[in-house]
Amino acid sequence: MKEDLLKIIQSRRSVRRYSQSQILDNDLQEILKTGFSAPSAGNRQPWRIVIVRDRGKMEQIASAAYGQTFLAGASVVLVVVAVPYESAERYGERGAELYALQDTAALTQNILLAALALEYATCWIGAFNEDEVAKILNVPEGMRPVSIIPIGRLEGALPKARPRKPIAEVVIEEAF
Repeated sequence: MKEDLLKIIQSRRSVRRYSQSQILDNDLQEILKTGFSAPSAGNRQPWRIVIVRDRGKMEQIASAAYGQTFLAGASVVLVVVAVPYESAERYGERGAELYALQDTAALTQNILLAALALEYATCWIGAFNEDEVAKILNVPEGMRPVSIIPIGRLEGALPKARPRKPIAEVVIEEAF
């Protein structure tokens, strides 16, 4: 199990080409369930997920994502929405401004890894006009779209791994 998890984490790639096959409903439910097992500050779980299957809506989201049209080719698009006020109820301003975003980032990563474990490809999209996406999806005031995740079967070869900085460059022992 340990080796399987490490392999999944290390083989994750941002994919921008999807086949026309559809995501199975039970697979999507498993991906969501795994996503929701992410840690969150005080177990607040300050998130909502909007499932988008409509091609027209996907195209609108792609436009709001500064023309990242590839996302409209996915089987489904998940939009992760942070609910800062749920974190603020317990942690005040820091909860709203930081913890809710950290929590939704953990959720997003779990979704990416769960999808890969079920042989689906994904891409974590953070570059988008938050207000436009909120309007397209009728996101209630006080909530923030924070990530867009297209999910589908890979078309073609898996992208090659991009170089990572050496550990010695990014890890500091004890203090700077």
